[in-house]
Amino acid sequence: MITTWRQRGMAIVAMLTGLIIMVGVVFSSANTAYAATLTPADERYHVAFPYNDTEYYVGVAGLDASGNKYYCIEAGKLSDYVIGPTTVLASDENARRMAWILDRYRDTDATTHAAIGIIVQDHFGRDRDEWARQMAVIQGRYPEIVAKAARIWDQSAGKTPAGTTVERTDAEALRSGSISVKVVNRAGDAIAGVPFTVTLQGAARFVQGGNTFSGVSTSAGSSIAWEATGAGEVTANTTYEYGRMHVMDSTQDMLAFDSMASTGGASTTFRVRKDFVPAVSTKVSEKVLDVASPVFDDVTSGVADADSYWVPDLELQVRGYYFDGLDTGDVGNVITPNAQESADAFLARLATLGYEPVAYGKASFTGVGQQARVQAMTKPDDGAAYRTKQNSGFGTWVWVFRRSEQSKQAQEYLIGDWISPFMEATESNTSRRKLEVMSTVTEHSADIGAELSDTITVSGFPADHGQYAGNEEYEFAADRPYATVSVWWSGDPDNPSNDDAYKPSGADVPEEDDNHQLLVTWEVPAVDGTFRIGAGSLDAHGAPMYLTAERHGWYVFVWTFAGDGRVSPASSRYDDAWERVRVLEPCEPEEPCEPEEPEEPCEPGDSDEPCEPEEPETPDELEDPETPEETAGPSPESSLPITGGDVAVASVLAATALAVGLVLLIIVRRRQL
Repeated sequence: MITTWRQRGMAIVAMLTGLIIMVGVVFSSANTAYAATLTPADERYHVAFPYNDTEYYVGVAGLDASGNKYYCIEAGKLSDYVIGPTTVLASDENARRMAWILDRYRDTDATTHAAIGIIVQDHFGRDRDEWARQMAVIQGRYPEIVAKAARIWDQSAGKTPAGTTVERTDAEALRSGSISVKVVNRAGDAIAGVPFTVTLQGAARFVQGGNTFSGVSTSAGSSIAWEATGAGEVTANTTYEYGRMHVMDSTQDMLAFDSMASTGGASTTFRVRKDFVPAVSTKVSEKVLDVASPVFDDVTSGVADADSYWVPDLELQVRGYYFDGLDTGDVGNVITPNAQESADAFLARLATLGYEPVAYGKASFTGVGQQARVQAMTKPDDGAAYRTKQNSGFGTWVWVFRRSEQSKQAQEYLIGDWISPFMEATESNTSRRKLEVMSTVTEHSADIGAELSDTITVSGFPADHGQYAGNEEYEFAADRPYATVSVWWSGDPDNPSNDDAYKPSGADVPEEDDNHQLLVTWEVPAVDGTFRIGAGSLDAHGAPMYLTAERHGWYVFVWTFAGDGRVSPASSRYDDAWERVRVLEPCEPEEPCEPEEPEEPCEPGDSDEPCEPEEPETPDELEDPETPEETAGPSPESSLPITGGDVAVASVLAATALAVGLVLLIIVRRRQL
């Protein structure tokens, strides 16, 4: 800025002339506005220096009504302080640095304003040559101010914002977290003191309230907490403020701080989700059960999908429904819940298909990965332990989380029910049927050489047993198509009188040795029915079954089924009196012998202990009749030989009958005469 005494006089004359003109203008036209002017700055805002025998100022030239300070950018020109049109400078690095300086040093001393004036002319001046000449004078007179100007300019380096960075950090999965915002310079370094704003678009809000947060940057960055209000994508948009400069076009062009402007910074998009879907993974404790067994399920808590996160320590109740009485056609027929289907609607749909629960279970969890072993009970909330029955067949569990059964706090995070499918492989088991076997040998005593046979009645097999091929996925075994009938011999091969020492005892068949031998094994169909064993009956493969008693001793028929996925193992007892035959050596013809009294089997009962047949009554001794001339041989229809005493009794009876007949004949003939 240049000021001289001659110029001052001229200015006074100009001011008077202007005043006269202004008064005339005011009176000539009330609608004509007058031009605004700057207030000339005083010694508080600049320093003076001599140049070309004239006193010049470096620093603030004038101030507008808002207190904004204007600095000259045309060295050597006069100023009339009239405020002319303004133009905002392009927002380049120098403009932002200059704005930062003017904003930083709004209120300061005269030497600092002078230093700022030097910076303005150095970087925005329009007459470089004239300014260089003036700068030489200032350097000689105020070297400390020139040095200060250099320091202030260097100070502005890296202080001007060039953008923002925004990052999302999760504190609790997708449900809440924070936004970290930094305002950075051109080098990417975080800078402090820059106003910024973050706006969330989507199903989230800031914890302090609302979708918008405004703050001032720090060199460490600013962290703003948010929380999800629903599910979906959320975008965090940032803006930051920077200072702008404008140039005033007047007789002396001047530079001043314009305003803080906002511009878009970085943004980030991320997924949020307040709700979660709890789930359980389960596995039946035992895949194969027998009749009257309790039912257990091993239940592990979890979530249904990758975006679900269990709220820490939030307790949820889960209920289980156990179905049984299913058959082979149900295995593999998985029924899944429909989208948005409630637990009650799914269970009702199963009921229309004929599936009703027979037992129930429940558990509670407060996080993922917790385990519980749940026992099936006869009622949903109490009752007795459920036990499988003869017709339980295949069974399966269905588990549900009902939103309506959870606490109010939990319901805020659940949007519906979760239901496991019906007939999942890991959730399914099989309950094996119990068989009943009744049998009796045809004869309980026989001679060597007699043909032995047995009659066996079996019940308890499923109607289609032998046809099910099993299922590897469900770990269900295929049906065993055959049962076996084995015949065992026991006795003393060298001493018939010692056979009783090896009379069958105990439920299980013995180990083979000299006194115990397995004679034959046949396969028969593993189905319900009555089967004839021996005497030429056909086995399961169509071959005839024969068994001849070749030596004295005990012969025992044992029926056995090894068991499979649907039927429990079963076997007749080795010591079952109904299943054994005592074979004796034949008597010598010249010395008739009394046969061993046959054992009469007792009625079979439910006891596992074998019963001994009752001994037949012994007839009274008869007087020895006369010895007949011929002795009859053993009848092929009887298992016991006929003794001499039996022949004498028969002869007496025959003679008596003949005498009675003759007497009757004589009487009849006399009446006819």
